[in-house]
Amino acid sequence: MATSASSISGGSTLDARSLAAQLVAAERQPLDAQIKRATAGVTTTMSALGTLKSALSTFQVAVDKLSLLADFQVRTAVSSDETFFAARADETAIAGSYAVEVRSLAAAQQIASGAYAAGSAATVGSGTLTLAVGGASFDVRVQAGTTLAGLRDAINYSRDNTGITATIVQSSEGARLVLGSRATGAANTIEVTAGNAADGLDSLAYSAGAPGAYTQVTAAADAVVHFAGFEQSSATNTLTGVIDGVTLELKAAEEGRMLTLTVANDTATVRTRIETFVSTYNAMQTAISGLRSYDPVSGAGGPLLGDSMLLTLEASLRRGLTDAVDGLAGPYSSLAALGITTTADGTLTINDAKLDGAIAGGFDGVAQLFGKTGGIGFRLFNTLERALSSAGGIAVRTTALGEERQRLEERQANVDARMEAMLARYVQQFTTLDMLLSQLDTTSSYLDTQLDSLSRMLGRDK
Repeated sequence: MATSASSISGGSTLDARSLAAQLVAAERQPLDAQIKRATAGVTTTMSALGTLKSALSTFQVAVDKLSLLADFQVRTAVSSDETFFAARADETAIAGSYAVEVRSLAAAQQIASGAYAAGSAATVGSGTLTLAVGGASFDVRVQAGTTLAGLRDAINYSRDNTGITATIVQSSEGARLVLGSRATGAANTIEVTAGNAADGLDSLAYSAGAPGAYTQVTAAADAVVHFAGFEQSSATNTLTGVIDGVTLELKAAEEGRMLTLTVANDTATVRTRIETFVSTYNAMQTAISGLRSYDPVSGAGGPLLGDSMLLTLEASLRRGLTDAVDGLAGPYSSLAALGITTTADGTLTINDAKLDGAIAGGFDGVAQLFGKTGGIGFRLFNTLERALSSAGGIAVRTTALGEERQRLEERQANVDARMEAMLARYVQQFTTLDMLLSQLDTTSSYLDTQLDSLSRMLGRDK
């Protein structure tokens, strides 16, 4: 059956943009799908590498604290009565027990002036006060009319203040200026001299030999401690160097009160580090198992299933964990000897009693197992260091995947640009066709009219 030109006229039935869009969509669908699949693969692999790197990094932090013999040189320093002193020890401290007697504490000198009946508003005179503590001095110029409160502030806010505080204490006789040294110790005594003094300023002068109107509230004093039978003194209540690696913080004193300082291996810290080692290893192993997993029922595999880099890394970690450590003497030659064993799923488990016994009874042997050159911690740290370095497999793969993702983004941008150009071209072509069909429609109508006229003319002639 023939179709008239008017039935396909562009002006009434042809949607140029819709037709062009459908053609472009059909053209770009396989291109977009291919790029989308490739991008998803890159993203999944990069995410998997990020998961792996995070797990390895967390484990490395734990391993780092067990990778050298120095990491086991942790000590505790325990006071028999922390009311009198507390103690801390560094890695140079030697285990032992020591007798301690805190005979006196270090103190900062404090002196109080004579009373001013008029209180804080009393004027103190004029001139220059030179205040010194421990031989270091500064000047305060006192103008006529300066009050006791004003002098207090001038001392406290002086830019040159060498370590003296000033306060006002109210008493029944009046207000007193109280000067104190910021530093403890017998050498840090206060001295005040008055120059060009007028109107009573010289009453604020003070020295040990000429205290004037002042009363000594607290005398400057050194701390005195008998340690292992020998006397030690200190300008402060923090004593360092009494024995190597130990610092004492003095809190109270009592002559004749004998106390004990005990320095020992810090077994609790080492125990915690080993527990963290095991827990972070297990988290890492769980992450690796997920990345290389396979479900035979669904056929789904982990993002790094069969990945040679992951398989090689896992084998290296397993050897670092289980291979014998050369040169060890004694019972602690493997993790199993410490009560740390591998379960069926590759994670580690701890026998608490066995581990506690090993740390308490063989601290040095445990240190050798982990921290000696070639020990478990030593070689695992080196394996992790290589894997996580900028030249390691994870970094190299991640960089390559990042570059691939950028290429895919550029490829998508090129496809988008081509499709835009193609859409514009199709729209132009269909618009031109639409115009042509419109012209054909007009011509067809004209011909139909002429034919009808001719037919009527022929009919009249008959």
